[in-house]
Amino acid sequence: MQKEKILVIDDEDFILQFAKDILTRNNYDVRVISNGNEGLKLIDTDNFDLLLIDIRMPDMSGLDVIRHVRSHNNEIPIIVITGHGTLDIAINALRLGAQGFLLKPFTPEELRTSVSEAVEKTRLLSENIRMRALMPLFEVSKEIISEVDPKRLARLIIEIAIKETNADKACLALLDEDTGRLHVKECYGLAPSFEKDFRERCSGSLTAFILKDKAPFLVSFGDELPPEFGEIRHMEGISPGIYVPLSVRGNVIGLLFVCRDSSRHPFTQSNVEFMSVLSGQAAAAIENARLYEKLEQSYLSMIVTLSGVVEARDLNTDKHMKDIAEYSVEIAKKLGLAEPEVENIRKAALLHDLGKVTVPDSILLKAGRLSEEEMDVIRKHPVHGAKMIEPVEPIKHAREIIRHHHEYYDGSGYPDGLAGENIPLGARIIAVADAFGAMTTDRPYRNALSIDEAVKELGKFSGIQFDPDVVDAFIFIIKQKGIVGWNQKTAG
Repeated sequence: MQKEKILVIDDEDFILQFAKDILTRNNYDVRVISNGNEGLKLIDTDNFDLLLIDIRMPDMSGLDVIRHVRSHNNEIPIIVITGHGTLDIAINALRLGAQGFLLKPFTPEELRTSVSEAVEKTRLLSENIRMRALMPLFEVSKEIISEVDPKRLARLIIEIAIKETNADKACLALLDEDTGRLHVKECYGLAPSFEKDFRERCSGSLTAFILKDKAPFLVSFGDELPPEFGEIRHMEGISPGIYVPLSVRGNVIGLLFVCRDSSRHPFTQSNVEFMSVLSGQAAAAIENARLYEKLEQSYLSMIVTLSGVVEARDLNTDKHMKDIAEYSVEIAKKLGLAEPEVENIRKAALLHDLGKVTVPDSILLKAGRLSEEEMDVIRKHPVHGAKMIEPVEPIKHAREIIRHHHEYYDGSGYPDGLAGENIPLGARIIAVADAFGAMTTDRPYRNALSIDEAVKELGKFSGIQFDPDVVDAFIFIIKQKGIVGWNQKTAG
């Protein structure tokens, strides 16, 4: 069990030695100092569970010491030692936050009793502080675990660490699976050059340290650091702080640390406990995000494969879906959609004609115009495509876009006759991109239109078949990129 740390400040050597002997024999970790200024230096750079302070000292009075302590720390218990127990001194000391008094001369039993009662208050207070410190984790745990985007997750972890510890700087570094070295993923309050400097000067030594000792590590100002911290001490003064390895099932995957610029506000044990719990949640969330990313990449590979299956059946639509996906992404970005929405539209565009695998070759590859019965078969492909990906969780948000990419803005499309903004925006975007791709591609029953002719057709049916805003955005993109470039792309 860790010993409670007690600091005794008194200008009488006898009192200091007496207190140290008695309290040390009672299993306390005791530091003694003979003047107020030196005592404050210790208090500013170390954490104590109890202070015993003499009121009358030549360089700085005990009341002044208490004032300084209370300006930064309202929680540490303080016992006043005095040989002049006047009512005024008692009132002033209590107003400043003292919890008890020892009148000189005091007996060993009086000293032990006063300290024991104060330490018990400290313990109860520490438990209360610890619970208060850990409570925010219950609020943020769901947010952390539910975030699967690696970049947003790293940023969220840093934001929580900074907010809850009042740190000035923070860094999240993860072990690279190939090199086995730490790489900075997100940081706060550090210079732009920090990531490069960290990789070149500290990554190897700190990796060795966290793999050897997987426990949280508190570095206070003035501490003697392990040799692995030799380089990091000289980088922007970040060595004083809390360093917490991130572990999943006993395997270290990274390092999270927070730092403060000033020694006047050292981190507390409750800060260490908070960071320890946060690191556990962070590590689990990071591993979850990695697994999700791998799963999503697997599904994306499947999407590309399925897209190729459709294209392989219809030589006239070679690369069609990939082109439509590119057009759709450009439109979505022009309309200012968020990155997740853009990515969802890209997936839907790659699979928008997936349902055509259910269409017989006799219809899909027919050179002439289709009969009404054959068109009814074709019109079912959006529904079939949406149903085919229904069980695939990572692309579930693409289903409605695929189902409705043949709806018309005026409500005359299929399969559900939706109109206007009732049609998903992604479907309205793909409708324009799909039509442009079809018009500028050779088909057995007609030659490809020129870009100018295709643009005129889009304008002609704007507000009828197509969303006017989407048409305007796409035409702007074509003009901005240059007709030649787009013509060369679609001519193949």
